[in-house]
Formats: sequence, C-alpha cells, structure tokens
Amino acid sequence: MRKNLANIITSTRILGTLCLIFLTPLTLPFFVVYIWCGLSDVLDGFVARKLRIISSFGSKLDSVSDLLFYTVMMLKIWSFLREGLPQYVWILIYTVLGIRFLCYVYVGIRDHRFTSRHTILNKINGGLMFLLPFTVKTPYLIPYSLLILLISYISTFNEIRCILKEK
Repeated sequence: MRKNLANIITSTRILGTLCLIFLTPLTLPFFVVYIWCGLSDVLDGFVARKLRIISSFGSKLDSVSDLLFYTVMMLKIWSFLREGLPQYVWILIYTVLGIRFLCYVYVGIRDHRFTSRHTILNKINGGLMFLLPFTVKTPYLIPYSLLILLISYISTFNEIRCILKEK
C-alpha cells in the first residue's frame, strides 16, 4: 500500500475530476470536489518525494490526471469565461496555446515522445489556473486572467529557450 500511496492519491484526483463532470459549476459541491482535486495534485508529489516512491508510471499518471482535470475544469467554466472575457484576452489565450502546441509538436517529433516540463513557472501557472474558477463571478476575472496570461507567456518563452538549448 505504501509503495502505491502517491498513485492512489493521484487516482482520487481522476475520480474527483470525473465527479466534476456531473456537478453544477461554481456550486458548493463543485468547489468541495474541485478543492480536493487541487490538494491531491500537491499531495501526491509530496508523498512520492517524501516516501521516495517516485516512478515513471506515477509521473505519467500525474500528467494524465492534470490534463484531464484542467480539461474538465475549462469545459465546466467555459460559458462563464466566454461571457466574461473580452476578445483581446481570447486572442492572447489562443496565441499562447498555439505556441505551446507547436513546442509540444516540435519536441515530440525531435525526441519521438511527448514531454511536458514541470518547471517552477509551469507550477506557478498551474496554481494560478487552479484559482481561476474562484474569480469567474467577480470583477477580478479580467485582471486575474491577464496575470495568468503573463505568466503563461513567460513560461512558454522559457520553455522555448530550454528546448533550443537541448539541441
């Protein structure tokens, strides 16, 4: 059990994410499950490092879990974001997503595998993204989204710098 504890915690995030699909967004039950998913993301890595049970499978499970969680989160709050964010913010969002996608494709072709970097900036960006649903129905949505975008762009260009150094 101890050997798989981090993976069990990650698996609870996957189950929580699947529960989020059926919950009404921005309600108390939604936020309770949502917060657990976020805490489990921090906890699984902490437990894996503390117990020295880091594994390739656990790392991949964590990445899949993160991707699933953020995909479901965005789908659940999409309509709120669509109504609350002006067009220029969407242009910035699509631009940084496009640049990131091209980076992933380039590295995938170069290295023959998908690689996602867990840099400090990406972790900060993930933490800020996690808090986004709490700003959706507030006057802080636009400035908070711009902050996330600023960190996203800095993180993206940092990744490009790292990718180009790896040649």
